[in-house]
Amino acid sequence: MTHRAPAASGRTWCLVVALLLLGVFPAAAQTINDPGLQVEVVAGGLSQPTTMAFIGDGDILVLQKANGQVRRIVGGVVQPAPVLDVAVDSASERGLLGIALDPDFPVSRRVFLYYTESATGADTTGSPTPLGNRVYRYTWDGTALVEPVLILDLPATPGPNHDGGVLAFGPDGDLYGVIGDLNRSGKLQNFPAGPAPDDTGVIFRVDANGAGPSDNPFFNPLVPSDPMNRYYAYGVRNSFGLTFDPVTRALWDTENGPDSYDEVNRVVPGFNSGWAQIMGPDSRDPQGQGDLWVASGSVYSDPEFSWQIPIAPTALTFAASPVLGCGQLRNLLVGDNNCGQMYRFVPNAARDGLMFTSAALQDLVADNSGAFCSAEMAEIIFGAGFGVITDLENGPDGRLYVVSLTQGTVYRIGPKPGAFPDADGDGAPDACDCAPTIAGAFGAPVEVPRQRAASAAPTTFNWDSQAATAGPGTTYTTVTGDLAALRVDSGFASACTLARGSAATSLTEGRPDPPAGSGYYYLVRAENTCGSGTFGDGSGSPDPRDPLDAMPPADCPCSALAGGALIGFGIQSESLTVWVTNGAFIDRAKQLLATGARQIPIFGTLLDGRACDPQWTWHVDPQNVSFADAAIEVCDGLPSYIEANKAYWLGTVGSYCPWSAVVRGVDDRR
Repeated sequence: MTHRAPAASGRTWCLVVALLLLGVFPAAAQTINDPGLQVEVVAGGLSQPTTMAFIGDGDILVLQKANGQVRRIVGGVVQPAPVLDVAVDSASERGLLGIALDPDFPVSRRVFLYYTESATGADTTGSPTPLGNRVYRYTWDGTALVEPVLILDLPATPGPNHDGGVLAFGPDGDLYGVIGDLNRSGKLQNFPAGPAPDDTGVIFRVDANGAGPSDNPFFNPLVPSDPMNRYYAYGVRNSFGLTFDPVTRALWDTENGPDSYDEVNRVVPGFNSGWAQIMGPDSRDPQGQGDLWVASGSVYSDPEFSWQIPIAPTALTFAASPVLGCGQLRNLLVGDNNCGQMYRFVPNAARDGLMFTSAALQDLVADNSGAFCSAEMAEIIFGAGFGVITDLENGPDGRLYVVSLTQGTVYRIGPKPGAFPDADGDGAPDACDCAPTIAGAFGAPVEVPRQRAASAAPTTFNWDSQAATAGPGTTYTTVTGDLAALRVDSGFASACTLARGSAATSLTEGRPDPPAGSGYYYLVRAENTCGSGTFGDGSGSPDPRDPLDAMPPADCPCSALAGGALIGFGIQSESLTVWVTNGAFIDRAKQLLATGARQIPIFGTLLDGRACDPQWTWHVDPQNVSFADAAIEVCDGLPSYIEANKAYWLGTVGSYCPWSAVVRGVDDRR
C-alpha cells in the first residue's frame, strides 16, 4: 500500500471553539421535525467528510474522501494534523470511504478502513487506474493509525462510481462491508449467463483477517478460494448504509436505484437484492423473479421501503437512546444525498418490516414523481438542510451524530432544553424516562454483550458502557468462578461476586493465572434504578445463569478488603494469592512484576484458616512479610506441601519462603 506521513499535508484547517462537552453551538439552517430536539455543530472545516467513528467520549475519527486524510476531532476541535494520510483515487464515488472499529477496540486498538488506493503513491482522480478498493486493518497508537495490514483486495474498475465502501462490525463480531456493482454485468448482478462472481455488488462478511466465516450463507468448504465464501448478500447496485437492529440484531441497508426505486432493505443471510433485474417491489417488475441468478442458499425479498424517484438514501441507524426523544427510540433513521433530508421509519412489532399510518404508504413505496423530495413523505421526513449526509452514528452521550459531505461538518441532534418535561435534567423526557426524578437512569439496562481481557496477569477486563442507552448512573456487578468447578457442578454453585455496583466499565483482578487445566470465568451485569440487565444471554429463554440474576452470589473472599494489596504468586505449577498490608512489600512486588525480576518472598508467620485464596485452608500474616535474595531451605516448598501437613508447617516451621515464587499479579487497594 501507499502511505504518506501525516505531516505531508500543508493545508490550514479552521478550528472550532469548544463551548460545551463537544464544542457545540446552535446551527441555523438545519431543521428537525420534533420540537423537543435541536441541531448543534460539533465541528466544521472538514474536506468532504464521509464516515466517522468514536474512539472515546468526545474523541472522533473522521475520513475525508478526496485527500485520503483521517482527521481527529477532540472536544469539538479539529486537530491540526491528520492521524493518517493515504494515497487515494477520488474520481466520482471513489476515495476514503469507510471506517469501523474492532468490537474489542479498547484492547486491540484495531481500526479498519476502506478506500480506493491510488497507483502512484499520491492522490489521483481517475488516471492512472487505481490499484483497487481495499480494506486495511490499522492499529491506533494513541496519536496515529499505524501498522497497516491489507485484508481485502477488491476491484475498482470499470467504475468509477458504485464503489460502496461502508464498513460495520456486527453483533457476531464479524466485519460487514459493501461494494457496489462498479457497472459490471455478471452473475452477481443477476445475469445468469454473465461472468462468474467477482467481488462486486455484494455485502461481504469476514473476520478480522479477511476470511469468510464457515457459517456464511454461500460458504463452500471444498473450495477455500471461492469468492462466494465471503459473501453475505449479492445483487446490490450500490449502497452507502449498513446498520444492525439493536433489538433483533438483523442487518439493514440502503440501496441506490438508477432512475427509479431506491430501497431500504432488511438483509437476511443469503439475500439477493435483485439488481440488475429488479429494483423496488417485485410487483412493479413485469418480468418477475424468473430472470434472477439463483445461487444455492440465496433468497430474494422485496425491499421494506422504496422511493419511486431516487432521493439516494445513504447512511442509516437505529436511534439508541431516550435522549433522542420518546418518539424516536429504536426507530430507523435514514439520510440521503439528493434532498439533504433525514427520514424516520417505525418498525413493526416483529421488527422485520416497517409500518405507516398514511394511506399513501401502505404499498411501502413513496410515489414521489410529482415532487421527489416531498411527495407522499410527510409521515417520514425527520429533518432537512443537511446537504449530502454520509454517516449517522449514535454517540456515547446518546445524541445522534450526522456527517455532511457537502457542508464539511459534523452535527449532533439532541434534546432542546426546556422543550419538554424533564424533572431530573438528564435529557430524557419524563414520558419515557423510567426514573424521571433520578438523573442517573432513564432506561433499563440490557445484556453486556462483550467482555475483553486486556492482559493475562493481572487480569484486566473491560466492557461497553450502557450510559448512553440506560443512563450515566448505570453500575456493574461482576461474578467470577473456577472453570474446573463449573464443569463439575454443571452450574454456578461455586461462583462468587468480585465487585458490586461499580461505576467503572473495567476491572483489574489480582489473582495469578489459574492452575493448569482450569481457568477463571467472569460475568458482568449492568444495573440502575430502572432495573438490572442479565448475566445470561438476554434472550428470555431458560439459561443456566438465570439463578445468578435472581440472587447474585456471596462476595468473593477478600473482595471488600482495602488498605493493602492482593498479590498473586506462581510457584512452579501451583499458585498462591495473599493479602498483604506491608507497604514496602507491596511496592517491591509491583517493581518485580513490572521488571520481571525475582526475589524470594518471606512469609514470616503462617496462620490457620482459609483467607483470600480458596485453594488453601491456611494464610499468611499480612504485615510480617519481606523479600530476600536467599533463604534457608527448610521453609521452601509448594503451597500443597503446607496444605498436606499443616501441623508441621504451622507448628514447627512457622514460616514460608518459596524459592521458585514469581509475582504474577498485584491488586493494590491502598
